[in-house]
Amino acid sequence: MKIPRSFLGIFLSVVLVLIIFKSVNAQSLNQSDTTLPDNQEIINNSDVTGPDPQEIPNNTDGDGIEVDRDVFDKSFESAPVEQAVEQFEELQAVEIGERFGTSFYGDIASTKEIADTLRNLCQQTGQNAAILYVTSLQDKLDLILILPSGAPQSSASNSKCLNSASANLEPIRKNIPEAKHNLVQKTAQDFRQKITNFRNEKNNYLKSSQQLYQWIVAPFETTLQANKINTVIFSMDSGLRSLPIAALHDGKQFIIEKYSVALIPSFSLTDTRFAPIAQSQVLAVGVSESTEEQVPLPFAGVEISTLTNKIWQGQSQSLLNTASTIENLKSVSSKQRFGIIHLATHGQFNAGELSKSYIQLWNEKIRLNQLRGLSQELKWSAEPKVEMLVLSACTTALGNDEAELGFAGLAVQAGVKTALGSLWYVSDEGSLALMTKFYDQLKAKSLRSLALREAQLAMLKGEVRIEDGKLRLGENNLVSLPAEINAPDNLSLSHPYYWSAFTVVGNWN
Repeated sequence: MKIPRSFLGIFLSVVLVLIIFKSVNAQSLNQSDTTLPDNQEIINNSDVTGPDPQEIPNNTDGDGIEVDRDVFDKSFESAPVEQAVEQFEELQAVEIGERFGTSFYGDIASTKEIADTLRNLCQQTGQNAAILYVTSLQDKLDLILILPSGAPQSSASNSKCLNSASANLEPIRKNIPEAKHNLVQKTAQDFRQKITNFRNEKNNYLKSSQQLYQWIVAPFETTLQANKINTVIFSMDSGLRSLPIAALHDGKQFIIEKYSVALIPSFSLTDTRFAPIAQSQVLAVGVSESTEEQVPLPFAGVEISTLTNKIWQGQSQSLLNTASTIENLKSVSSKQRFGIIHLATHGQFNAGELSKSYIQLWNEKIRLNQLRGLSQELKWSAEPKVEMLVLSACTTALGNDEAELGFAGLAVQAGVKTALGSLWYVSDEGSLALMTKFYDQLKAKSLRSLALREAQLAMLKGEVRIEDGKLRLGENNLVSLPAEINAPDNLSLSHPYYWSAFTVVGNWN
């Protein structure tokens, strides 16, 4: 059952230190009391066609809530699994809300509702997904896995989704006592540092990658296989949201060789409704030349051209370089609805004030604290909602909780179902390769996490590479690279540095 809102108020009064009582008042408002624009509420996920998350702006003057993590950990550790999931969901809503200056309200999805939604989505998409909650307590790692609920076999149902092993199965909770908080954080930091500095030793990230896999994924390996799970959705605790999940390694292979993966801030903050995204119109915005002291991204022009003129031909529009202004973005958005907004330009998720994080356009930056207002003005969250916002050249202050929250909460803040971005700036040619293959697969398969997985696997296997000055996407699929951008004659993109930074955040379908 769902936690009643009154119980959440009691829970928060114990777990959270309220700095200003005004914050509690803001959260207690109902929709009829609220006159603010584009309010959002936490989704009731028992209905995959339900509303998207709602929020009340409330922290613009510095009021807020501070989490007493010691108290939360004790309450979470002793709570039954159903209540623990709801507490973790609430914690994520509070932390994301505090980062973006909002307060979410509404029902938290129960574990049964989550399991039922996973089943319903699988029947629509054929992707059999499980949710894995990863909570880093001081003395252990606490893991909770939610599988799709079982259902009677019927000729109209997708047989992939009706696994008897998962029928009436309760959430599975496991504790990893050797994975103490400080050790997990140190291992995660080592993993991120070594995978992004691979030129010194190409495989020195493997030790920490395999250790994290053994702590987080391996405890459920048998269960995942028995239930034919092909997609694992991670809801991560603080300090783990910037892990390049795709590069977790089991000692023999990477996780993406077995599963599609994605990151969600929480299930209740995710708009899980499925829509065939291959039918969407694309607005591709890019900056390939140097502007406002940013280094040029010469391959971004090729990325925009290939996307709009080849892969998404007839369903796209582009704004490149001097055309990539907020004024033009507003103008084209007022004339046509776009399901995908693709930004091939610099983006930064930094610590500190939201204004320090930005997306670069030609003549100005979209600051993260401005993104929600711009989204409302452009009606990205209005129906039909923008399905996906893509940042192909962004970077995050890895290991910094504020920067991680900015990245993990991007889809919620932008008012879109899904965000796809990179945790670090890969390279201009690496981003071109990944994005081009991703859209090629997305057009064919119309599933976000699956398309990303296929693109990452193609790079890992060497099928996507730069060869003889051309981008090779397959044996008979070549993209010419202009001579003036000085493309390398040959470049292998198989190291996870090039492909594991890219992460689906939010709706994985």
